[in-house]
Amino acid sequence: MSRKQNKVAKRKAKLKARKFHAEQHRLYQSGRIADALMDLCADVLPEYVDDSRGIDLVGRNILWRMGMVAWNIAVTGRREIDESSINTMKLDEESRRMVRDEVNALVRLKYKKYPDLRTSISNVSAVNAAGVAKLKVVLGNTFPAVSIPDFTDESGLLTPEQLLAKRKALGLSQVKFAAALNVSVKKVSAWEHGKVEPSEDEIEKIAALFRKKVCCNK
Repeated sequence: MSRKQNKVAKRKAKLKARKFHAEQHRLYQSGRIADALMDLCADVLPEYVDDSRGIDLVGRNILWRMGMVAWNIAVTGRREIDESSINTMKLDEESRRMVRDEVNALVRLKYKKYPDLRTSISNVSAVNAAGVAKLKVVLGNTFPAVSIPDFTDESGLLTPEQLLAKRKALGLSQVKFAAALNVSVKKVSAWEHGKVEPSEDEIEKIAALFRKKVCCNK
């Protein structure tokens, strides 16, 4: 082999080695971020997933796509939610609003638990791997560290108009709405007329009703 041919062969070998190491790093990073995203969504997984009839990949896809949206907001520092990702969930407006609230909570959790993972996610998919649900992610770009967006203007309170709209969106009368929340009909009426405000615990129960609706509509 001539000297020129030897140099060409070495360059090809180095290029092949770089590609191999780059692919290995990509696979490692994909697995690491997939594990982190599953962990991020673990606490609310039971509210979206029902495995009673087999592995619920649809429920996991809904939840993990929400997690992907939250992850990308945290990575890029942009507060706006990726509407195109939420649109793929095919939810009604009230359910979409609840999804946004859930996403905001996941954004905060991402900053808290995984501040150093700054590669975005371009797609997620839930797959059945030998009877076990697995998450596959497609990575996007890596971003520099950003400051945490200010969420202080996001009140957990619900206005009387919002409460009324949520009850109607669920298709429940005041009596059935009260029964579902284990409160009195008088209290529901007081909420909707602005006489009293629901407690944090009651707001969470209302949110849980909508999460169940998301699962039923999936």
